[in-house]
Amino acid sequence: MLVLLVEDNQLLAKNIIQYLELIDIECDYAGSLALAEEQVYGRPYDAIILDLNLPDGDGLHACKRWKEQRVLSPVIMLTARSGLQDKLLGFEVGADDYLIKPFAMPELVARLRVVAERRPAPKVLRLGELEFDFAGHTVHRLGKELVLSRTGWQILSLLARRSPEIVEREEIERMLWPDSPPDSDSLRSHMHLLRKIVDKPFEQQYLHTVRGVGLCLKVEQCL
Repeated sequence: MLVLLVEDNQLLAKNIIQYLELIDIECDYAGSLALAEEQVYGRPYDAIILDLNLPDGDGLHACKRWKEQRVLSPVIMLTARSGLQDKLLGFEVGADDYLIKPFAMPELVARLRVVAERRPAPKVLRLGELEFDFAGHTVHRLGKELVLSRTGWQILSLLARRSPEIVEREEIERMLWPDSPPDSDSLRSHMHLLRKIVDKPFEQQYLHTVRGVGLCLKVEQCL
């Protein structure tokens, strides 16, 4: 099982990660929503553990946005808010479960396993001539599989999930290189290779650069 933990309390996060690793559950960590955004769109998590009170935003709004943008990973909200109205609001924005702090680690694991088993079969996303299988990390165009590098897949899948929105260049760079930002030409080089595979052999261009802003994947030219 692969889990993403979004929690700004570093001591609690450390305890959760250590416990999960002891029972062979792999756990990625994000201490803020900004970091979580980069990871949610980059890997197919079996579950997301999401704290509601984060330093840079509200987990409720993040959960709602992820569900609207086709993120299939189930979400367990982790919070000290115990009121019925709080729980109902969490379920309304797309949460799959709700765990009140403080909690026992075995209960968290049990809930993780339940929501992971209920996770819907990954759906194929179709954008024009493109067909994405996020679980299989494959993409086809007009029935032909496009062979991408790991970095190429990360960029293209992020743009697909956010399509037709424009994704800022800085956000893509943080997703790819969170610890060591590259020189300014690195992303440009990857996009050049990606365009050769995704667009060049075909009549219609899907990958667009919005000068001074970022990149988008759209059937028609981004404005």
